[in-house]
Amino acid sequence: MRKKHQVNLRMLDNTALVGLDVLEIWDGADLIVLREALSSLVQMEGRLSVGVDMSSVMHIPSGFFGMLFEWYESGVEVLLYAPRSHVQQMLWFRMYFREDSRRTGVYRLTDVDVRHHTSVEQEEYHRREFSGMLTGDVVDSMSPEYELDGDC
Repeated sequence: MRKKHQVNLRMLDNTALVGLDVLEIWDGADLIVLREALSSLVQMEGRLSVGVDMSSVMHIPSGFFGMLFEWYESGVEVLLYAPRSHVQQMLWFRMYFREDSRRTGVYRLTDVDVRHHTSVEQEEYHRREFSGMLTGDVVDSMSPEYELDGDC
């Protein structure tokens, strides 16, 4: 039987910071609990800045980022506090989070790097930022790794 985890809430300046005990792995049920807490803060209390304490988290369900992006698109500032290196290496984190210049270990959700880009520009951005490849950089997969000397 799974222990019911409690949502921790505290205020840091104007930001409502939520967390889930000291869980390393969040699942779908944890995501529902987080969504309810954030919904209450944003819709009922009118909070315009929310943060999630990520200090103990190693694995996040796939819907986590989508949930955060919904709040962001509605005009809410979304911050992640103290995400572990494993979380920071996730593609969605690298694409959409930038460290807050005012606070070490706090990352702000932003789409400024890709906002208003066409699909071609977004593809170029992703290649450049996440694969190190620019459009036009074509690897010739048919070229041999060695040359035959002709005496075979």
